[in-house]
Amino acid sequence: MMNSQIAESEKALVARARAGSRTAFGELVRRHSHRVYGMSFRILKNREDAEDNLQNVLCKAFGKIQQFEGNSQFSTWLVRIAINEALMMLRKRRPEEVAASIEDDSTSDGQEPKAEVRDSHADPERQYLTKELATKALEILNPTLKYTFILQKGEGWTSRELAEALDITPELVKSRIFRARVRLRQRLLNLGKPAAPMALQSYNS
Repeated sequence: MMNSQIAESEKALVARARAGSRTAFGELVRRHSHRVYGMSFRILKNREDAEDNLQNVLCKAFGKIQQFEGNSQFSTWLVRIAINEALMMLRKRRPEEVAASIEDDSTSDGQEPKAEVRDSHADPERQYLTKELATKALEILNPTLKYTFILQKGEGWTSRELAEALDITPELVKSRIFRARVRLRQRLLNLGKPAAPMALQSYNS
């Protein structure tokens, strides 16, 4: 009974917020900002960045509250915005790590990725090409596939953790990872054939 009353109260708050009530939106923020901050910190691993991301998410949520149709919980909607905003920052930070994860087909879904052995004397030109190709390849993915892929393969999240954060099933997480990898591999091959065949040698094996 208590849970249903809380849910009903939240629906009323969302309705008032959509009607323009700043007080109602403020109450929603009070209830869920800790979860948005926690998600931001987990992705960004930096308190200041997480705080900045929280503010960005709340501003964006307030501006887009009319787009929230109530098909999911309000907290889930906020978390999705938080993940998308945080990953926009990560994409600029470490695209080369995502590129490395695309090559690793031996890591199974839901398990921690194996430690990667890096050559400290690796060819800097090849590293640059790999980074550039990964950045371009990620641009073709829709946001849903992109942030699911980066969080698992770039940040080490398990399928279960992603399922809980995104309010979906672990099976759907695995499906998204598979589709993202297939599209990224093909995109990398298409991008690399004329410009950087060495950078993609491992994909052709």
